[in-house]
Amino acid sequence: MKFSDIVVKPIISAPFQENGYVVHRKNESECFVVDPGLEPWSFIEFLKKKEFTPVALLITHGHGDHIGGLVAIREKWESAKIYVGELDSEKLTDPVRNLSATFGISLTTPVADVLLRDGDKLELAGISLEVRHVPGHCKGHVVYWIPTEPKGILFVGDVIFQDSIGRNDFPDSEPAVQIPMIRSKILTLPDDTVIYPGHGNSTTVGAEKRNNPFL
Repeated sequence: MKFSDIVVKPIISAPFQENGYVVHRKNESECFVVDPGLEPWSFIEFLKKKEFTPVALLITHGHGDHIGGLVAIREKWESAKIYVGELDSEKLTDPVRNLSATFGISLTTPVADVLLRDGDKLELAGISLEVRHVPGHCKGHVVYWIPTEPKGILFVGDVIFQDSIGRNDFPDSEPAVQIPMIRSKILTLPDDTVIYPGHGNSTTVGAEKRNNPFL
């Protein structure tokens, strides 16, 4: 599969400037959504305008700003399955663990349909993906790699950002493993791999190798 065959549409939810993504193959109506944030109407309006059908809702981790749109999108597209790392699945139904209670919100979502482990392979909307478990920001954080040519696509949630890394001071963060896991699971990918983070601008593996002061 070629990089040019895949379209990635970022959609930003304002409360935490969180990046969600709609991903599809060119000229195809099936898609999947990555980390729908706290403004689900932005996703719903886009999907309806484009006449897209989301077949899956991929969650990198269960913090509230990354799962806030699940309920509303599932109400519109009941067949869209929810995918999340097995070690983060309990966050979906627990406002304390997903941190929404910290902000005075009791946010819960449906339970996940598919629990993911490191190395799992997915085929969604005609796109092949590999799951990589990258703890640090939280224990169950996963990233989604699409190994397209000549450069890949990587959805990383809050593990790594442009010239920075995600916070690791949450109750189930693992600061001691975060940088080693980034180095082994992300920086080993080809330098041209495009990184789509949960906040901020996109970047590449090569740029983070050269410029990220934390790595």
